[in-house]
Amino acid sequence: MLRQILALTWKDLKVFFKDRGAVVMIFVQPFMFILVMSYALSGLYRTGERPIQILTVNQDKGTQAAAILHQLDEMKAFAVETTWEGQLLTHQKAEQLIIKGKRKLALIFPSDFSAMLEQGPAVRERRTTKVLFIVDPTTSSQFVEPILGTLQGLLERTAYTAMVPKGVDYLFDQLAPQTPAAERERFRARAEGAISGGLVGGQTPAVTVERTAPPGMRVKQLPDTFQQNVPGYTIYGIFWIVSLLAVSVLREKQEGTFRRLLVAPMGRMVMLSGKLMPYYLINIIQIAIMLGVSSLLFKMSLGHSPAGLAVVSLAAAATATGLGVLVAGLARTEAQIGGLTVLLLLTLSALGGCFIPRFIMPEWLRTVGLVTPHAWALDAYQDLLVRGYGLFEVLPKVGALAAFAVAFFAIGVWRFRFE
Repeated sequence: MLRQILALTWKDLKVFFKDRGAVVMIFVQPFMFILVMSYALSGLYRTGERPIQILTVNQDKGTQAAAILHQLDEMKAFAVETTWEGQLLTHQKAEQLIIKGKRKLALIFPSDFSAMLEQGPAVRERRTTKVLFIVDPTTSSQFVEPILGTLQGLLERTAYTAMVPKGVDYLFDQLAPQTPAAERERFRARAEGAISGGLVGGQTPAVTVERTAPPGMRVKQLPDTFQQNVPGYTIYGIFWIVSLLAVSVLREKQEGTFRRLLVAPMGRMVMLSGKLMPYYLINIIQIAIMLGVSSLLFKMSLGHSPAGLAVVSLAAAATATGLGVLVAGLARTEAQIGGLTVLLLLTLSALGGCFIPRFIMPEWLRTVGLVTPHAWALDAYQDLLVRGYGLFEVLPKVGALAAFAVAFFAIGVWRFRFE
């Protein structure tokens, strides 16, 4: 019995290893996924790495903002950037860098920041100012809130340090030795208010942090988990049409369907287009269902531009279908199709940001991600769903998706065997 088991095992091993393409794919698949995901998440696990980059514009005429930035920069989790390409950052430049996707966060300290913290307790009407915390609205709250909490903590500590001397001076200047107890209590309360600088005790803070988005991004509310995840996993899902399309084409080749169709009065491009159209429509239906259900069940906003959403969806579906043609043109067996599909889709999805946000990846890997259609499609969807853009703003990304679709289709047709 053991000899029979070994014989059958040896037979199947020879069959498996005879398909060299499938052998390569089955070993390359997990390695590529491990490689990409390990590099993508390296900034979160590597000791001493500072993945959170914050653009900073210090317009403060005093020293308090510089002190806060120094403390923030000393923390290993942050990298404070005050210049870009050798030039000092400005408010407008920081916003443009966020709009272009170069960075996700920026801090703008106003010119009167120190003056507001150091204003004396004798001021009848306390003046206030704001530190702007500019955030790309596609950045998850789980990422932003700890940074905002750290900033507010530093702000409060700096405010206390600035206010304590003035509060103590105020107390001793106003209080006489013979002052009655009731008067002493009133002076003490006023001194405590001066020391706190309005940050505690229910008073209006002298300095507040205002979270905002760059101009042009019509954001009514911050994105939720669905606006973050639905586009990414929708894109990941529609590309699995590649496997269905390629396997269907292979079976029709094996069954001789294509050979019989070749004698029909139709061109090869017409034949291939007719084969692709059903899968293209399936992809469009899949996108519509994913977005529609998310909107109905989870109250997810679909943005302000139905036309933009339709155009991006059509382009993404065309790209996925084009990749199916490419795989069908390259693979020769079902095992090769399965291996190549998994290899491509997992790698492209990981690089494109479908699994983890691209902004936490190392900068070189974010650049590499631009060679994937997933990154362009995901960014286009987030432009519409989260950043509040319209059709005109997403046209460049739609053009990139169309270029991917044409390239995939052209290479697939070039390598395609109709026999």
